[in-house]
Amino acid sequence: MNGDAVKAIRISRSMSQDEFAEALSVSRSCIAAVETGRRRVSHTLRVKIAQVFGTGDDVLTAIQRAKDSDKLAL
Repeated sequence: MNGDAVKAIRISRSMSQDEFAEALSVSRSCIAAVETGRRRVSHTLRVKIAQVFGTGDDVLTAIQRAKDSDKLAL
């Protein structure tokens, strides 16, 4: 998962960075840094996203791998 995937999840939930960060118990600056690529998505953040938003890490990984290999147009 990368910053684009995090941003896509946030936007799909119609949430601001502040709202998304609060739901995940992290700072807004953490979310901003992840979305802009200044910070990588940690394993802990992946788990929090999966727990809070019901987005399975295995599904997100598969989407990211497919996107990276140009087999899926997102």
